[in-house]
Amino acid sequence: MAYRILHTEASLGWGGQELRIYQEMLGIKGKGHWVGLAASPSAQIYKYAQKAGLPVFPLPLEKKTPHAVLQLLKIIKALDIHILNTHSSWDSWVGGMAKILYPKFKLIRTRHLSTPIGKTPLSWLIYNILPDVVITTGEAIRERMITYNHFNPKKIVSIPTGVDLERFNPEKVRPVLKKEGFRIGMISVLRSWKGHKYLIEAVPKISSYIPEARFFIVGEGPQRRNIERIVQKMDLKEKVIMLGHREDIPEIIASLDVIVHPSTGHEGIPQTILQALAMRKPVIASNIGGIPEVIKHLTTGVLIPPCDAKAIAKAVIEVYKNPDLALQLAQEGQKIVKQHYSYGAMLNKIENIYTILLSFD
Repeated sequence: MAYRILHTEASLGWGGQELRIYQEMLGIKGKGHWVGLAASPSAQIYKYAQKAGLPVFPLPLEKKTPHAVLQLLKIIKALDIHILNTHSSWDSWVGGMAKILYPKFKLIRTRHLSTPIGKTPLSWLIYNILPDVVITTGEAIRERMITYNHFNPKKIVSIPTGVDLERFNPEKVRPVLKKEGFRIGMISVLRSWKGHKYLIEAVPKISSYIPEARFFIVGEGPQRRNIERIVQKMDLKEKVIMLGHREDIPEIIASLDVIVHPSTGHEGIPQTILQALAMRKPVIASNIGGIPEVIKHLTTGVLIPPCDAKAIAKAVIEVYKNPDLALQLAQEGQKIVKQHYSYGAMLNKIENIYTILLSFD
């Protein structure tokens, strides 16, 4: 049976969450189902989906308004939607209100971030009462929702973002950056909680031990000017290269010797980490959110405390000094991604959720 799935997203930006939704839509469409998106036309995901030929529907999600609820209801009824999947707080409120008014469709709430959810009546309604299923992108997020918020564990399932192992294949992908020095990279949206400043603060100590070290920051976002100011203030423009937004992420990862992900909070399981591991690269990442589910310290990567430039420097130098350790981390990291975090496995789990939900009708 082919299902009809509509996603909503209130976010206007483009990061791991939006990329996950976009890839999920394309993958589920590829399995023979109808998949559409309702979002603001100014949202980046709206533009990406439209360009990819996915059905898109303009929806005013800037505020929680009755107009948005009625507009969403109109779309759901006109398209005979089987499943509505919401992703951010505002569109989840709108989707929840639509469910109250028209309970004929199934409602999924996907929770991407590890940020604590408040113990409020609204949170209880949006997460525990209205959705038929809540999908989290990591087991740590699921466990917190159960133990801290006391949401129904039978409704919550963890489905981490999967990696396209064909696209992120180290045997096929060729480096795109000039091969010189020891190359340390960070790939993420430029947000304050991603921890870019701690990597930059670690640059002098790393460079004192590895003079040929070069640092690449990949991504765009609201913190770009602040990051540029820190680089300039520390006189590191020759060492730190900001590459901006890139679509050739596999080629970028292939060019790097180690990937650092020093987030300070909010993370599920970051796609960058999984992609780097799939590309057989050593990863250094903060011990927060869902990251320890995939980075096992000194087995599949190196875990560091958040907000700690000294720990970043020590870990990078350790990986540099010990090529055998770097190789072991890379190999074990690739193995865990192949076993548990493939794109195909993610799509199969999501499709199975759809099947179970709709089998009760």
